[in-house]
Amino acid sequence: MRGTSAGADEGEREPRGADRWDLEPEDGDSGETEPKGSSLTVRLLVVQAIVLVVALVIVAVTTLLLGPQMYINELFRQGHGRAVGAILHLDDVFRNVSLLSVTIGGLTAMVIASFVSFLITRRIRHSISEVGRAATRVASGEYGVRLEPTELGSEFNDLTGSFNDMAAKLHAVDQTRRQMLADLAHEMRTPLANLKGHLEGIEDGIVTLDDRTSGILAGQISRLEHLAQDMRSLTQAEEGMVHLRPSRQDPADLVVDVVAGAEQLAKSRQVEITASMPRTPLAPVLMDRARMDQVLSNLVDNALHHTPAGGQVTVGLAEREKQVIYTVTDTGDGIPAEDLNRIFMRFYRVGEGREAKPGGSGLGLAISKALVQAQGGTLTATSHGPGRGSEFTVHLARRQGAARN
Repeated sequence: MRGTSAGADEGEREPRGADRWDLEPEDGDSGETEPKGSSLTVRLLVVQAIVLVVALVIVAVTTLLLGPQMYINELFRQGHGRAVGAILHLDDVFRNVSLLSVTIGGLTAMVIASFVSFLITRRIRHSISEVGRAATRVASGEYGVRLEPTELGSEFNDLTGSFNDMAAKLHAVDQTRRQMLADLAHEMRTPLANLKGHLEGIEDGIVTLDDRTSGILAGQISRLEHLAQDMRSLTQAEEGMVHLRPSRQDPADLVVDVVAGAEQLAKSRQVEITASMPRTPLAPVLMDRARMDQVLSNLVDNALHHTPAGGQVTVGLAEREKQVIYTVTDTGDGIPAEDLNRIFMRFYRVGEGREAKPGGSGLGLAISKALVQAQGGTLTATSHGPGRGSEFTVHLARRQGAARN
């Protein structure tokens, strides 16, 4: 499992604190913020009032100018033109009554509209304030904050849903970070203790700095480097930061290459390794070839380290229900039933552990599962119990789209 060392990454980055110096106010800067504008409620009420006033003015002008004239014209058309004085009097009465009606109706409508607008805007302001307060809490590290759906329409529900999704993802990232730091501290304790013990022994003259001691020190340093690289790979895979390059690949070619690459290790451990292929060639499947090679190679390497001399490891290939299935089966140590659900946890040990091989970081199975899931597949383990071997199965669905990055 390849990756750059943590030290190299830190060397390429600028210190985080350096970016913060630009945020400090310069000499003479009061640091005061711009004054806040009026609240949303006030703004909406002002807009509603302006609309109502304009509507009332239009209605009043129309009623007072056009209404009486249309009324007089209708009287003349009906043959009442001789009573000019009475018509003019009716004209004045009509204007006064119309103005009074418009005024009473307009003021009543304005009061009702203002009250309804106030209730609605207060509710909107409350919902927006809730989002603001929740965002502030998330910014301070409270990733468990969630917003309840509102009754203000689909737009607000979409907003709260997006916020909850964001908070959930931040919470998952934070949990991954915390767990990673705890696991890393636990796993670093042993090699660091070994290094400290040997160095103190050399200083006190108890331990001789010969080739054997140098090899032990180099091995512990290599273990720490391997651990840092694997932690980086696992974190990237679990948080969806792995850049995949999916392409159509012959699934059988992957099995052939993985078996060929493991033959020397199998011979050195006196374990037989074979490939089990279907009689009919399978159609190409969408996958990231390099990542799947990494997954199967790790599973095979893991199986070889836990299969005694004279045992057998088989890498199989099949297709069922539009899924390409890879299997790595061994006749080795086996896995207790109570540990099958936890075998893919980082640093988890099963007794002596399938990840406790010399030089292993305890992260290989966790990385393999994360890489398979990143491509939309699954990785599972089965076993009939201790001493009865085990089988790891990778399912990759056939699909038209690209794999997830």
